[in-house]
Amino acid sequence: MITFDDVLNLNYYKKASYTGWMNGMRFLIRREQPDEDSEAVFHAWVWPGPYIFDLTDDAEKIDFTAPFSDEGKQAVVDWINTQYEDHPELWSHEKKTL
Repeated sequence: MITFDDVLNLNYYKKASYTGWMNGMRFLIRREQPDEDSEAVFHAWVWPGPYIFDLTDDAEKIDFTAPFSDEGKQAVVDWINTQYEDHPELWSHEKKTL
């Protein structure tokens, strides 16, 4: 399982995305802001490994958005952990760590 502290602080997401791997499940978290008039959001995806985001068919990806805030970051962490627990058939459980 990932924790709030594992996924780094908000300033990190202003310049970079965060990717990880949890026992066969890959994930990506990034900050998105469609335009200047919109609020920034966290956009997160999970998909079965072993391939990176760009090499995985979009049909295999599940996504989620939350406000770009500490509360939104916690929501993303909770969502990723829930996806891992609720869909064990999708992950290979190769026992690899983040």
